[in-house]
Amino acid sequence: MEAVLDNLGLVGLFFISFLSSTLYPLGSEVFVVLALKLDYEALQVWIVATLGNTLGSLSTYLLGFLGKEYLINKYYSKAYAKLQKLENFIKKYGFLCAFLTFLPLIGDVFALGLGIFKYSWKKCVFFIALGKGARYLALIALF
Repeated sequence: MEAVLDNLGLVGLFFISFLSSTLYPLGSEVFVVLALKLDYEALQVWIVATLGNTLGSLSTYLLGFLGKEYLINKYYSKAYAKLQKLENFIKKYGFLCAFLTFLPLIGDVFALGLGIFKYSWKKCVFFIALGKGARYLALIALF
């Protein structure tokens, strides 16, 4: 793990952060701490991880926004079933759902639901970035 980040540097951190916030399960926090241990500057690590993680969640949002409901139901049936139960909550509290996309498992479902229910992309960008940035800031501060 250390060798991967050591060889790929901040570009590797970006891609790991991106992938970890899509529907692919991967934890970026370990790599953020590892980057700090490898003496990367904290501000650079925060920016790269926040940007990668935000864009990853926005790709999931876009999948929901542009994806046909039957394709999402076919390939992501478990996530879609959860979304049906959360539809009214997402429509009413979309800003909170966007902020909480940093949460494991449910965050991906929130991002997908925000897209499916056509929540404002401008608000999604802002609140997703805010939540992801706050999470990484807290993690870096603890390190």
